[in-house]
Amino acid sequence: MAANPSTEQQSKKITTYDLVIGILALFSLVILILPLIIKLPPATVDLLDTVENALCVVFMFDFLRSLFRAPSKWGYFLKGGGWLDLLGSLPFNKFAVFRVARLFRIVRVMRTLKGNDFRKMLTDQVAQSTLLFTFVIALILIFTVALFVLKAEQGNPHANITTYPNAVWWAFVTITTVGYGDYYPVTSLGRLGALVLMFAGLGIIGVLSSYLATTFISLQRGREKKTDAGNGDGENKDENGEQPENEAGETSSLKAKLAVMQEELTEIKGLLEKMYQMQ
Repeated sequence: MAANPSTEQQSKKITTYDLVIGILALFSLVILILPLIIKLPPATVDLLDTVENALCVVFMFDFLRSLFRAPSKWGYFLKGGGWLDLLGSLPFNKFAVFRVARLFRIVRVMRTLKGNDFRKMLTDQVAQSTLLFTFVIALILIFTVALFVLKAEQGNPHANITTYPNAVWWAFVTITTVGYGDYYPVTSLGRLGALVLMFAGLGIIGVLSSYLATTFISLQRGREKKTDAGNGDGENKDENGEQPENEAGETSSLKAKLAVMQEELTEIKGLLEKMYQMQ
C-alpha cells in the first residue's frame, strides 16, 4: 500500500525544533574546531569540554526522540542517519572524533529547508520560534563574546577577566542584566562586547515577556472559544435536534386538545339545539 504523499510531505517539513538542533550542531562543531586552530588555556579547554558534554546530552535526547517518533526504527537508524546521530551524541572524550558526524544534522536541516518553509515555520508559531531562536542566539553570544572580551582584555595589566571561565561567567551575568560587578572589562573592545550583551539581554527580557503575555492571551482566548463553542453547540442542538422533536410533540398535543374541544363544542351545540326545540 503506497504512502500518502501529503503525509510524507508533512513529515518532511522542518520545524523550529529541527532548526534549533541544527544551529546547536553547528555551534558544537565550532567548539570542537576552536581548540585546534587557537591555542587555549587548559581552563578554557575544560570549560569547552563541559559545554560539549552538555550538548551531547541534548543530541542524545534528540536521537532518542527521533528514534521513538520514527515509523520504522531500523529504517531511521540505518537509512535515515540514525547511527550518525548516535555517534555524534556520545559524551565520552575518547569518541570525540565521531562528533564530526553532527555535520549530518546540519546537512539534513539544509536539505529539508526548502522554498518558503522557513518563513512558514516562523509565521505559523511566531512566539515559540522567536523564543527558541532568542535563547539559542543568547547561548552563542555568551560563549563567542566571552572569548572576544577575553582576547581583548589579556593584554591590559588592569584587566580582571583573565580566564575563559571568568569571561563566560561575566557574559552570562551581563546578558541576564544582573551585573554583579565582580568582573568587568576595562578595554574599549571589551566594553564594546559588553554593550552587545547588554542590548541582547534587554531583547531577551522583551521576548520572554512577550511570549508569556502571548501564552496567557492564547489560553484565555482558547477558553473563551471553548465556552462559545459549547454554547453554540447547545443552541444548535436545540435548534437542529431537540427543538423540532419538542415542537412536533407540542403540535400533536395541541391537535389532540383541539379535537377534544371540537367534540365538546359539538356536544354543547347539540344540547343547545335540543333545549331550543323543547321550548
